Amino acid sequence: MKNNTKEILTPSNQLWPLFRKKLDDAITNYVDGKLLSKCQGDLSLSIAILQSLENIDIEETVILFKEYGGHCDCKVIVNVARIWNNR
Repeated sequence: MKNNTKEILTPSNQLWPLFRKKLDDAITNYVDGKLLSKCQGDLSLSIAILQSLENIDIEETVILFKEYGGHCDCKVIVNVARIWNNR
């Protein structure tokens, strides 16, 4: 029997490093040696990556991201783990 329990993706979840790497790869771009962010001011990239992960409660994870300062994709990278680890 398959476990259908969905988890909230937090920085302490074993999938966090994979999520973080995928998001970092999706959001960053180098042009002429300069770092440019592809953040669109929303969580569209984060949500797309969450959808690719198994057993993640996307709605609750987005709520957690916002509670920990992740109101857009770049702020998920900058704030969520830092604030989570300092709680």
